[in-house]
Amino acid sequence: MKFDFKLQHHAETARAAQLTIGRQPLETPSLIMPAPALTVHDLAPAEVKRSQIKGLSIDESIISQNPGTETVRDLGGLHRFMAWDGLVIAKPGDFRHLPLVKKNHLTKDGVRFHDVKTGAVRLMTPQTVIESQTELQPDIMLMLSQTPSYYAPYDYVEKAVAINSAWAAAAIQKLTADSPALFGVMQGAGFAQLRKQSIEALAKMDFSGYVIGGLSDIDNDKEFDRVLKLSVDLLPADKARMVVDIQSSAQLVSALKNGIDLIETSLPTHWGRYGKALTAQGLLPIKKARFAADPQPLAEDCHCPVCEQYSRAYLRHLLHMDNSVGPRLISQHNLWYLRQLVSQARLAIMHDQPITAIFENLI
Repeated sequence: MKFDFKLQHHAETARAAQLTIGRQPLETPSLIMPAPALTVHDLAPAEVKRSQIKGLSIDESIISQNPGTETVRDLGGLHRFMAWDGLVIAKPGDFRHLPLVKKNHLTKDGVRFHDVKTGAVRLMTPQTVIESQTELQPDIMLMLSQTPSYYAPYDYVEKAVAINSAWAAAAIQKLTADSPALFGVMQGAGFAQLRKQSIEALAKMDFSGYVIGGLSDIDNDKEFDRVLKLSVDLLPADKARMVVDIQSSAQLVSALKNGIDLIETSLPTHWGRYGKALTAQGLLPIKKARFAADPQPLAEDCHCPVCEQYSRAYLRHLLHMDNSVGPRLISQHNLWYLRQLVSQARLAIMHDQPITAIFENLI
């Protein structure tokens, strides 16, 4: 599958680019919403599309077991199966969340775990992941990666990086001319030398892009920024960059400032699930009593379908009644609003302007 990535502009370490993979071009930086089981939390793909989100990530380890790789393949692949015409990124999933066998679950060949349906022991390898992902027909695949705990000791992380490099080589050898684009995954926890070793090995294999892995365990935003910066400095400048599982507004801004192209985060729906609406003043806790008779939309400067139809009072009523429609509507608004902020950040980058002010009430 044709994969084209073109840098358009730099503003210090931030950057804007265009990504084209057979379908319509995608301007970056761009938000990617996690849809591990083919929905973004409680939102259907059509609802996400109405929020102007252009990319989804799915979890191959979930889909391969339910509804099954063959089912999705026979029904036309991921795009047709979930009626989504935007970008689809297939992730192998974090095998640490699988029912792993008790002893020797991790080998140089792959990961041994119990099938959730039959209980039988299965082996997930770099090759089987590529085979399954290819049948699902995404636009981008991520390699199976050995992700050690961020707080693991140096020796353990060093071994994990070696395994990760071996898995990368096995994965890329499985590609054919018709395969989707494949991204390598850098590891190394917080150790600069191991991050350097990881990307040096991956860069020799000429992946279409790179994921900066091993960041989701970091619970300190300053430490996240430190590791992200040192990792970005090691990456090839002409390849697409991605981070997954962004967990705070500060991490999102760090990703934008450090030139990340594809930014996966569930923040908009996480906020929506707790009744928090994204506005120019920051996050509004709509369930509070002060919004019970408020006729205003969630955000006065927003033109999303939710803000054009519903008041804060109505949405507060839904939340107060524990009606699931409330979090869904607020999540749709948050998707739209955050996507607009990222678009504003892209425009600022194109005009050599700082982006921090755009997010000043969120961090």
